[in-house]
Amino acid sequence: MNKKPTYEALEARILELEQAAGSGPENRDQNIIRTLSESFQQLADLSQDAIYLFDIESGTFPFFNKRFLNLFGGRQAGQTILSSASVAQHIHPEDVHKLRQARKRTLAAGETKGDVEYRYIGSDKTTRWMHDRWSVVRDSKNRAVAIEGFIRDNTQKKQAQEELEHSRNSALIGSYIVQEGRFRYVNPEFCRITGYTGEALTGMLSLDLVHPDYRDHVRDSAKQMLTGQRTTPYEFRVVDCTGRVKWVMETVTSVKHEGTRAVLGYFMDITQQKQMAQEQQDKEKLRAILEMAGAVSHELNNPLQVLSVGIEKLGDPTLEPSKREALIRLVKSHTQRIIELSSKIQKISQYATKDYVQGKKIFDIDAASNEK
Repeated sequence: MNKKPTYEALEARILELEQAAGSGPENRDQNIIRTLSESFQQLADLSQDAIYLFDIESGTFPFFNKRFLNLFGGRQAGQTILSSASVAQHIHPEDVHKLRQARKRTLAAGETKGDVEYRYIGSDKTTRWMHDRWSVVRDSKNRAVAIEGFIRDNTQKKQAQEELEHSRNSALIGSYIVQEGRFRYVNPEFCRITGYTGEALTGMLSLDLVHPDYRDHVRDSAKQMLTGQRTTPYEFRVVDCTGRVKWVMETVTSVKHEGTRAVLGYFMDITQQKQMAQEQQDKEKLRAILEMAGAVSHELNNPLQVLSVGIEKLGDPTLEPSKREALIRLVKSHTQRIIELSSKIQKISQYATKDYVQGKKIFDIDAASNEK
């Protein structure tokens, strides 16, 4: 197996050739050039990238490595050939125009560098993604004479990007990317939650979606999460495109988008859960009210019956004085009971119940009152 020659080894070999050549400069230069050319070819052939030099005037490839030949070579009369035609037949038909236009722009604009991504069709008809980047060689009059290029197989990277994009677009949770306070990317679920199209959201200030009462809360919570001071999601309300208010839960993290710092957010609609929680809370309140009503009715029933009967009897002019005094004491006692019950109701500070008839429960006024 050939070992990759180092540049230090090349320099040492050049010095060795210079010494062996003696005083003959032409012989020395030819040996150096030949050694450099051979060594560079070895380096190029070991590269995982396809390397080429394309001469514009002749339309030929004066230099290429094995990787380039394996990718773009063709067969003719049983032999492997390399030409512009053999290269073109491996470019996906839908990407040929894109490649030509990219090259044309670079050459016409007087640029020195260019690149393009296109699909490559192999001899087995499989399709791969290639990233072709090149430098333009120009003469003293700035005319393009050659193109030096490097082609890298980006299939795995492209597939990973496509899988990530598919995952984002098919996710059941909304996601977005914000830079400088504005949306740069939103997935379909985020659009569904907010009611806006992706085009309408792109470039919009992210806080414009947040209900005015919650903007400070969102700003502070996001900052805490990005700085590691908070790890739990936060809830707030947003206003969708129809003006409807929704509850959402959100988490954010710091990322890089197109080489620049950005915020990646995950966004879940919890409106239904909030509504269910509110309905449950309302049911609990209603149950407490009914239990309270039952307890008050139960506690007041006896003293009110005594008061009703007592007041009716006290109206009898023939009632004996001793019985009248006893009846008055009884009325006063039950009136005081009603007053004490009213005081306890005013001092209720907790929820407590007690068993009632037929397996039902009523509010326990004594246990719920903070009165010792």
